[in-house]
Amino acid sequence: MKQLSAIEFFLFTLVLIFLSIATFQRNFAWKDNFSLWSDAVVKSPHKYRPHNNLGLAYLEKKDYDRAMAEFMETIRLRPTAEKAYLNIGLIYEEQGMIEDAIAYYKKALDISPDFVGALHFLGYIYEQQGLLDTAFNYYQKALQLDPGNPKLLSGTGSVFYKKGLYGEALNHYNMALKIDADMPAVYYNIGLLYDDLGKPHDAISFYQYALYLKPDYYQCLSNLGTIYADMGRLEEAVTLFQNALDIEPDDTITLLNLGIAYEELAKKSGEHRVESKELRAKAFRIYQEVLKIEPGNVQAKERMENITTIKTN
Repeated sequence: MKQLSAIEFFLFTLVLIFLSIATFQRNFAWKDNFSLWSDAVVKSPHKYRPHNNLGLAYLEKKDYDRAMAEFMETIRLRPTAEKAYLNIGLIYEEQGMIEDAIAYYKKALDISPDFVGALHFLGYIYEQQGLLDTAFNYYQKALQLDPGNPKLLSGTGSVFYKKGLYGEALNHYNMALKIDADMPAVYYNIGLLYDDLGKPHDAISFYQYALYLKPDYYQCLSNLGTIYADMGRLEEAVTLFQNALDIEPDDTITLLNLGIAYEELAKKSGEHRVESKELRAKAFRIYQEVLKIEPGNVQAKERMENITTIKTN
């Protein structure tokens, strides 16, 4: 084997150092999806996939304007990129522009009629609007294409639940959990179902497991608090309501329930004790907060008037 001269060895060493630096720089640039796809867009600006994936990275950061720009560029480069239409629909849905979201989901379906994601999102959006038969049809079409999809099974279960078909709902929720046992929303939904059936202890178990999987599930914290309040476990209820409000401060249902819990604790303390007056004052402030968020909230107004009447008597 030929030996390298001193100059050749020096140049070879420089190349190795340069390559190691370049490799390090590339690894650093690709440390997350955003960096990866930003780099890809710079290197391949005329390819549609990097733009779509960079849009998803922006969407993950909730930077909707930049995400929209990337998805629009994706469509400009490839008008049949159905995923870009779906992603634009997601942005509109996140921003509460439901009709625009539906229009883009349907554009995705026009391009690809068997697009399970678009069928799923249309089913969900119609379910939220209370158009349960339409939602059911979309979920069923999606399930025919992807029968083992736990989210589709859960969505179908929710339609059955909202129709009052509890047995069918529970069956679909259980099928979803057999496929994916770590779905907090499904445990929450089963909790709702048992709550409606007047089985609070079963509901508590499912709410608690949902919270085990997702500790910041504020709706679950709030509903569990309501069950405890109904059971007379008011101090525990107050803690749960407060925890829910730490996550979602403007949730008026939880605020109202917290105010009512303070009022109930005031009754237990006795009408004329200092503690009772302090608890009612807390409730009054809570109802004021509700009215800042929802000026027309009748329940908050009535409860404030009731507290004022008690003060003047």
